[in-house]
Amino acid sequence: MKKQVVKNFEIIWAINKKFFASLFGLFLLAAAAAIGVAIAYKILQSDIKELEALNQTIDEKNQTLFQLEQKLNFIRVELEVNNMSLQKLQAELKRVQQDNTQLKEKLTFYQSVMAPELAADGVIVDELLIEPTLIENQYRYKVILVQTSKQKRFAKGYISLSLHGIQNDKNLSIDFKQLAVDDNDTSFSFRYFQILEGNFVLPERFTPERVNLAVVLPRRSGQSYSRTDLDYDWSPQVVHRE
Repeated sequence: MKKQVVKNFEIIWAINKKFFASLFGLFLLAAAAAIGVAIAYKILQSDIKELEALNQTIDEKNQTLFQLEQKLNFIRVELEVNNMSLQKLQAELKRVQQDNTQLKEKLTFYQSVMAPELAADGVIVDELLIEPTLIENQYRYKVILVQTSKQKRFAKGYISLSLHGIQNDKNLSIDFKQLAVDDNDTSFSFRYFQILEGNFVLPERFTPERVNLAVVLPRRSGQSYSRTDLDYDWSPQVVHRE
């Protein structure tokens, strides 16, 4: 009986061997497909999480960028307001300087008429200008002298310039002759007006504060001794008038 069953099974297996092989193959293919789908699903879930994290990062960066743009716009507005204020201050300063120049010109006229003792024997300083040159720490000075006497005779004398300031936390006074670049001629001889110019270099670690200008007319034939001392704030490129 057992032999007959075994024989029948062998016959059935021989007949359906290809079918069972195909069925087993389909099972393996289905299992492989299931495993592939599972792996793909895990990868997809990982990609989705990574994408969500990336989107969150982008949102945070966009928020930060928005805040920075707002701050930048605020700074731009503030700079524009400050620039407008600075322009107004510069215009006001220029107007005040012009008014001051006009007042000093009027004062010079009244002094020459009402207070001749402020002029050295009829010679007044019409203008003192100190301005920087293209060389570091080097400056140029210009002094314009005018004679106010009705009887125009030659006025002969010299000017003396000295600089007062701070060096190494100590007060220091320096004669311009010690700072001169060239042998500047400080003597004058004129009937109506004369311009005296020269270059000088500031010492190292020296902070200028004031400039003293003396106009000296020595005693000579037809001219008595006189001296006028004027004191100015150190302010390069500002025209000083008396």
